[in-house]
Amino acid sequence: MRLRSTGLGNTELEAKIVNVKKVDDLVIFFVDVTKPVKWHTRMGFQERDLRELVLGLLKPKNLLFVSKALLALLFGRKKLSRTENF
Repeated sequence: MRLRSTGLGNTELEAKIVNVKKVDDLVIFFVDVTKPVKWHTRMGFQERDLRELVLGLLKPKNLLFVSKALLALLFGRKKLSRTENF
C-alpha cells in the first residue's frame, strides 16, 4: 500500500495491513508503515466509513479493478504499471 500526506510534502510511505479486528463500534485496521519510517498505525472505521468504502468499491471502474486484483491473486499475478503522483 502506498500513502501520501500533505503534511509530509512529496514523501511517499509504503505500508501493509497486518490485522483487521472488530472492537465495539469500530473495525480497526492495523497498518505498519515500512518505508521510509517504521510506524505502527491504527485506523478505526465506523459504520458510516465502512458504508462509504464498500459503496466506493462497488463503482464500476473500482469494481473492475478489485475483480482483476482478486483474479490475479487466484491465478497468478500480472505486473501492473505504477501510478506516480496520486
